[in-house]
Amino acid sequence: MSAPRVAVIGTGRVGLPLALAFIEAGAEVIGVDIDPRVRRIINEERRMPFHEPGFEDAAASGKLRIVERVADAGDVDVFVITVGTPLLHHIETDLSAVTRVIAELSPSLRAGHCVIMRSTTAPRTTRYVRTLLERHSGLGVGTDLALACCPERIVEGKAHEELRSLPQVIGTEDPLSRDAAARLFGLLGVELLHCDYITAELVKLANNVSRYAFFATANVLAMIALDYDAEPHEVLRLGNYRYPRPIGARPGLTAGTCLRKDFGMLSEAYWSSDILIDSWRINESMPKFLVDAAKRRWGPLAGERALVLGYSFKRDTDDVRDSLSAKLLRYLQRECPARLAVHDPWVSASRLEPLHELRFETDLLEALDASSVAFIATNHTVYEEQREAILARVAAGSLRVVDLWNCLGTGHTLIAKDGLR
Repeated sequence: MSAPRVAVIGTGRVGLPLALAFIEAGAEVIGVDIDPRVRRIINEERRMPFHEPGFEDAAASGKLRIVERVADAGDVDVFVITVGTPLLHHIETDLSAVTRVIAELSPSLRAGHCVIMRSTTAPRTTRYVRTLLERHSGLGVGTDLALACCPERIVEGKAHEELRSLPQVIGTEDPLSRDAAARLFGLLGVELLHCDYITAELVKLANNVSRYAFFATANVLAMIALDYDAEPHEVLRLGNYRYPRPIGARPGLTAGTCLRKDFGMLSEAYWSSDILIDSWRINESMPKFLVDAAKRRWGPLAGERALVLGYSFKRDTDDVRDSLSAKLLRYLQRECPARLAVHDPWVSASRLEPLHELRFETDLLEALDASSVAFIATNHTVYEEQREAILARVAAGSLRVVDLWNCLGTGHTLIAKDGLR
């Protein structure tokens, strides 16, 4: 049996790696994306529009073409929906992109088509999609159409490996859909785990929100330690030393477009407080806490030359979505520093949130020399590699550093010449 012809709707950080993985597995794939920049980079420049190693050859092959509308996708067998599902300001999932795609997709549907929900969604969203599909197309799911929830669980930077190694959860509620989804993801050679819609939706959310709460525990322990003028890294080091039940996470700015929003998909239906909301509050408060901690230790930041090291939300990636570095910069701006700058080797100046008089530095050493206080917001490898250069400036008394990640390996969070604190 020949491989199915696939249209991937939404070719961002979830959809594009999947599309290219299917191409590498022998499938015929077309992408659909409303972003002209993505279409130009893939169709004309034949390169990856973001950092995701392993897919360079597939992108350069020209086998993937991206069109603007679903109607332009042509004759395909499977539609995979990977559009964004952000969280609105009121702890509510934004399903506008999903609703728009279903409305656009429905006129193109015929008996035998399969629709895969790949976007991260709140429980019962796939049932909502089923209702929309049947209403708009006049076709029945399970009799005419196949519908499955097949969540993405890869980590950025390892998509090429994990798309071919992680078991694939497949949520369906009828044999037709189960077989169609299994045929598609069987191309990747991974183990297939079958369940119903809601279970599949909850699996993805459980994976993400548990990590979010896990990191919140380390962050609140760090806050408590610093409030008592103790070193959180030393607390964690001693607490974990030869102890069989260690504290696995370490403190840091915990964000990103998945971890930071997915708690809301579980919390939006409940009026009472819960541990997920508390985790959100803890992680979101860390930027202001670090600014306040620096002020308590070193005095007002007004007139200081402040530098934020790292703007992407995660180590060694160019993804700035929902990064807490932007929030840290805003809090620093409120302190009226004489100079405010940011450095990130993975990010271009055009990706920064507009902020009055914010400088973007491309040379790390020059940025350090122009600064009196630095906050390591993202634990990029380059900052660990430049540990000696950064600490030399601390030892000379020209720089103080806030290092929640312990990138510099000192075991201290607030680092200055007098005792490295």
